[in-house]
Amino acid sequence: MSKDVSPSEETITAGQAAKFTDLQIARLRKSGLPSEPTQYVLEHEGAEIADAFEADVRRRVEARIRTTEPHILKRQPFDPAKFLGKDWTIDEQVGKRDGDNLDAGKLVRKDYLKKGESYINGEERLKRIKAVPEDIQFDASDFLALWQEKDHATLKWLYDTRGITWLSFWGTILRDPDGGRDVLYLCRDEDGSWDWDCGWVDDGSWDASSPAAVLASS
Repeated sequence: MSKDVSPSEETITAGQAAKFTDLQIARLRKSGLPSEPTQYVLEHEGAEIADAFEADVRRRVEARIRTTEPHILKRQPFDPAKFLGKDWTIDEQVGKRDGDNLDAGKLVRKDYLKKGESYINGEERLKRIKAVPEDIQFDASDFLALWQEKDHATLKWLYDTRGITWLSFWGTILRDPDGGRDVLYLCRDEDGSWDWDCGWVDDGSWDASSPAAVLASS
């Protein structure tokens, strides 16, 4: 039976995944690699190689999406007191986010976890973000552009094309009326609607399901 490798409106199909596997098998069979050390690598590093392969495919697919379906919004000035209420302030702007536009096609997600970690607290994530200044964090102006867009069209596009259900905006660290530090996030509800909230930097737990929104490097 032939595999269905035709494009889908949903996520990658079983046929498409199988075709990648077939291509890998063909290349490896032609490689002439010796069996015994190959078996060792398979047993000890196979999962890591699979992760690297998936990451490379994702990078290439997302690059293709950026060239074919750009969603560009005008970033919006963010006033924490107006949006969140009295006594909310901006505590810190992280990184060098600039420009007037948000190009959703260049949005990537990062969780800043190390191998073996399932979660970290907010301050540790912020520390790791600052250790990688080339990672340009999306900020509150990006958040507001996405949130205020009619029908949340870009958020829906991000879900439909890339399965994105959560984005946090570490380019702006807020100070709440109680003195705590927070970041804004957007999340997709089970009914398909989008909502927003603030997550704690001081104490909150951040895992792979709550990634930071980052501008893809050129």
